[in-house]
Amino acid sequence: MRIVCQKCAAAYAIDDRLITPKGVRAQCPRCRHLQLVKREASAASVTAPPEGAVPTPAPPVAREPRSNPAAAPAPAKAASKSDLFGDFGEMPELGPPGSVDPFADLGPSSAPPASEPRAAPKPAPRAAPAAKPGPPVPDAPGVAAPAAPAAPVAPSKPAPASAAADPLLDFLGPPPGGLEPEAAPPSAKASPAPAGAVSLGRMSARPPAQVLPKPEAHTHCRSCGKDLTDAFDQAMGICEDCKQREAAFPRESSVMVAPEVAAPASGGGSVELPMMSGLDPSASGEELRTDGAAALSPDSRVSSVKPARTSHITAAPVRSAQRGGSGGGRRAGVVGLLALAVLGAGGAGYYFLVHKPQEEQRLREAKPAAPAPVPPEVLAAVGRWKLQFLELEGTSAEHLAAGQKQLGLDQRIAYTEAEESFQQALLLDPRSTDAIAGYVQALALGRGPGMDDNSFQEARELLQAAQRTNGETPALLVAHANLLLARSRQPGNLEEASRLATEVLSQPGAADAYKAEAHLVLGRAQVATSRELANQEFDAARKLAPGLKRVDYYSALAHEQAGQYGQALKQLNQRMRLDPQDWNSLEAAARIYVEVGETGRARKLYEDRLKAKAGDVRATLALAVLRYQAEGNAREAVRSLRALTKNASRYGPRDASEMYSHLAAAERTAGNDAGAVEAATQALKAVPALPEAHLQWFLVALAQKDAAVAREHLKGFQGRLEDAALEKVLEGRMLLLEGDAGGAQERFQQAVRLDDRRLDAKLLEGVAAASAKKRDEAFRLFYPVLEAREWDPLRLAPRPALTRFWLRPGDTLVGVENVVKSLGDRPEDVQPLLYEALVRFHQGDHPTAERLLQSVVDVNANSGAAQAYRALIALDTNGPQALSLAQRAVGLERGLPVARLSLGLAQAAGRDVAGAMRTLQSALDVAPKMLSAQTKLAELLVTSKPKEARAVLEKVVGLDPSYFPAKKLLFKLDERG
Repeated sequence: MRIVCQKCAAAYAIDDRLITPKGVRAQCPRCRHLQLVKREASAASVTAPPEGAVPTPAPPVAREPRSNPAAAPAPAKAASKSDLFGDFGEMPELGPPGSVDPFADLGPSSAPPASEPRAAPKPAPRAAPAAKPGPPVPDAPGVAAPAAPAAPVAPSKPAPASAAADPLLDFLGPPPGGLEPEAAPPSAKASPAPAGAVSLGRMSARPPAQVLPKPEAHTHCRSCGKDLTDAFDQAMGICEDCKQREAAFPRESSVMVAPEVAAPASGGGSVELPMMSGLDPSASGEELRTDGAAALSPDSRVSSVKPARTSHITAAPVRSAQRGGSGGGRRAGVVGLLALAVLGAGGAGYYFLVHKPQEEQRLREAKPAAPAPVPPEVLAAVGRWKLQFLELEGTSAEHLAAGQKQLGLDQRIAYTEAEESFQQALLLDPRSTDAIAGYVQALALGRGPGMDDNSFQEARELLQAAQRTNGETPALLVAHANLLLARSRQPGNLEEASRLATEVLSQPGAADAYKAEAHLVLGRAQVATSRELANQEFDAARKLAPGLKRVDYYSALAHEQAGQYGQALKQLNQRMRLDPQDWNSLEAAARIYVEVGETGRARKLYEDRLKAKAGDVRATLALAVLRYQAEGNAREAVRSLRALTKNASRYGPRDASEMYSHLAAAERTAGNDAGAVEAATQALKAVPALPEAHLQWFLVALAQKDAAVAREHLKGFQGRLEDAALEKVLEGRMLLLEGDAGGAQERFQQAVRLDDRRLDAKLLEGVAAASAKKRDEAFRLFYPVLEAREWDPLRLAPRPALTRFWLRPGDTLVGVENVVKSLGDRPEDVQPLLYEALVRFHQGDHPTAERLLQSVVDVNANSGAAQAYRALIALDTNGPQALSLAQRAVGLERGLPVARLSLGLAQAAGRDVAGAMRTLQSALDVAPKMLSAQTKLAELLVTSKPKEARAVLEKVVGLDPSYFPAKKLLFKLDERG
């Protein structure tokens, strides 16, 4: 009969005699699907001949037979031990369709196995070639060997005519054209179809297979002898327990049976397919097949897969366990699956939670770390610096080493060179933390308090970026502390610098050099509060780094800060004897001599340097600067500087630019503005961004009232002067020249907030209000300066003794004449004249101030302020009327601080020490910040009470280190011992 696989739709033909009345389980060789096949009524009548009948050959159907020689059988493979379901045979071989007719042989092979004798069958009309023996069958314990076929029986009756014409057997129609049959083996000869074969369309029928004897039913287990009651167990000859034991040993679970090789038929080959056992062998009338149910041969027109030519006997423990009596096996299988699931889940958890993270961590550690991204602050700074170093050569390491060497020289000029070297190192390697630390250190030590705001802010941003990337290393902490000390006047900087230095000392891995720098920072931070503690820190720094030259330098500065100028000069001179090339110590000593009024000694220091080193350009330049800034001899300075500039080509751009910038300042001081502009032009040719040259040109333009040129050169020094408050004053002057009175007034206010000692900024604030015709506001701003309650009338502004940024006294007030005077609209209005005289007095134009004050007194004789300032002018010229004018001022306005000051000074000039001391003390009672009164009072106490005098003078120097009159008196006290 013909059946179709329910899963893959492959069509097969099966011998009806193999199907029991209850049906058999058939397995598709193509997809291994199991399905139940039952006998049809018509097929049963055809394939069940009566016992003992002699079959007669059926007449052939009038249709052309199809040839199908048998192909060589493929060798069988051993069953896999890991296959829980046994081996149901190899997959069919692939071949061209039509090579084998799967319906050519509907019966079993006629060739008996070679290993077992059997009765000879009835001879056919023509002898067939001998069948080739198959591979030997291995023995398998517990499995019965296939029974030997019995002697052939007589063929059954011929099929009725209705069977021959059954359309179900020929539903596929004729085969496709062009398909040729496989070549027959050499030993085979073509022969006609055997007698009795019936041709049904493209299907051929062989004589009925021999009837096999009915198998003996087993009532006892062949392994343990247990009675068998189940029909399936009787057919297998083994009980359920023994089958479970055999299932535990896969190697004993299957037995390979040698395939039977059929002799080739003339009309077509016969193929025997794997078979499976029936569902109910006891009910079948035929012998039980132990090699499985009959496998279905696929129709070649439906499936291109050839059926396998081997059969297997497989003890399938899984199929057996599916029976009703296999509960133990099912439980064992479920337990095994659960155990596998638990083990799998545990293994997966271990892999993903433990092993994989550890492996990834190991790979990350083994992989070299990617370089950290360059901080944006560093990129911004490097972008600005590229314009300064267009032709950059060498490596970052080379420039870094050069910068460290220059930094170790501890000289101001070396600090500038080190600053450039570190900039170049950072340009070549923006990730270099050492370059950032070195640059900030050189910037802080080289520029000091003169550092501009932009550079200071840039340095702080670089340090913060480096600390985010590399942490707070000792080098970064020390550089940051020194940077804060450069702005020690800003609130909180001293405390923060001390904290950073303490953190360096707390790091155990910090080198001694960094610890010495930290002690030096702590000493500098404590100079103003405790000289003893500062010296202890300096001593600790000397022990850790004996070669650190800055220790002696800052120790001398500490003595200077404390007013011990003699001790400071002693240390500096000692340092110069040990190292005659130490320019910092020489420059500091000369500056102290100038500040204490010993300009001759400062000159001698430079002259001795020239004797020791003839032609020393720095010493020659320093002498010229001393002439026009300290000695007031601008013309002699101009001659010396012009002689130096004749050989400017012999020196580098930095030295040449410094010569020309000082020449511009000397020419302007001498009144030669054209010469000043020419010298500034030469200086800017050497170094275009030189701030001191831009400053001199700006002051010339300011005096000439050229606002455009002034604004152009303001940009050249803005943010680069050593005095931020002075910058605001100069910017306000430029705005005032442009007519922006409001902007100018705002800048002057900012200058006062930055430095409350700048009386010139307060005066200019009033001038700006007056230029805007704000009369009342201008007078309100002028009056605190006039009475001198908050401002010292004898000190216009703090200014250094020797500096690169030279301004003459009163330069900030040049060009504002007659602005206040223009507010008066009638002759009897004396207030504009009084405040105009105040401006002229601080400009240094005493004759004009005297005339204006006299005009005020002529109109208003009761003006005590006018009389007081007339007394101060008389004291400056040693006029005899100073005392009477001062007495009159005090008589008119006794509570006016400037009147009391003028009287005290006039009494001191008249040798009335007791009276002067009483008057000066009364002035301090109403104006405690009046430094000129405190200094004069200390001067009167020097002879009688030197200790009290020193205490007063040290207090003054502590309030204002740049107040030179107090320093002069302290130095005299040190000289006396």
